[in-house]
Amino acid sequence: MQNPGIPQPMTKTTHHADSALASTLPSTKPIPSFCVVLPMYNEEACAAQCVTTIFEHISKMKTRTAIICVNDGSKDRTGEILENLKAKAPTLIVETHSVNQGYGGANVTGAKRAATEGFDYVLFMDGDLTQRVEYIDLFAEEMRQGTEFIKATRYSKGGGVDGVPFKRWFVSYVGNLLAWMFFRLPIRDYTNGFRAIRTDLVSNLTAKERGFAYLIEEIYQISKVAKTYAEIPYILTVRVADGSTSKFNYSFRTYYNYLKYLVKK
Repeated sequence: MQNPGIPQPMTKTTHHADSALASTLPSTKPIPSFCVVLPMYNEEACAAQCVTTIFEHISKMKTRTAIICVNDGSKDRTGEILENLKAKAPTLIVETHSVNQGYGGANVTGAKRAATEGFDYVLFMDGDLTQRVEYIDLFAEEMRQGTEFIKATRYSKGGGVDGVPFKRWFVSYVGNLLAWMFFRLPIRDYTNGFRAIRTDLVSNLTAKERGFAYLIEEIYQISKVAKTYAEIPYILTVRVADGSTSKFNYSFRTYYNYLKYLVKK
């Protein structure tokens, strides 16, 4: 485990043919347009802080940005809070599921809306501020290079966890090691939901998985179409607030749903 902080310089695993040269030169390319997709289910405790924090950061970036919140059938005040936030965050878009469709369904809805709005990239984040907004800048640098699939990783130099129980970290580490052994893609953190994907690729994906196994289902589908990959190191922190039902569930069903995609591969 490591102390929290934004890694400098960026460490990445990439599949670009000329990445060694590109990484040594300052980029003059513009940042492609992107939107942040936030799946939310019963997140009234931190929805406002999450949206405003992200909006304040991305609205200063020199490209077209927006936030797409998918209110996935919340039973609390999440929907009301999001609608009220539009006055403070004018680029906020709210998609609402009347019935909960799960993490997979929320991600697919957000990606399809991003395509409708004409964004070049979709940056998926959690709706509870466990991912610091400063990391968005590192994603933007990879977007400049045209990388199709970009993942944050806890398992490279500069990455790690802060405040996460060792048992949870160990189980996650072993699971990701198995995924890497089966997929053999140039990424190490397969179960991390903090990622950016080119919109024309991700908007065509489907979701059979309702839960967090969608992240493996997504990679299973993406691996058939994406040509370039990159990782950026980041520190995973604990939730800033309790009370939602969208946190990861370490159950037998979750493990089974992960493993079946490894066998398919």
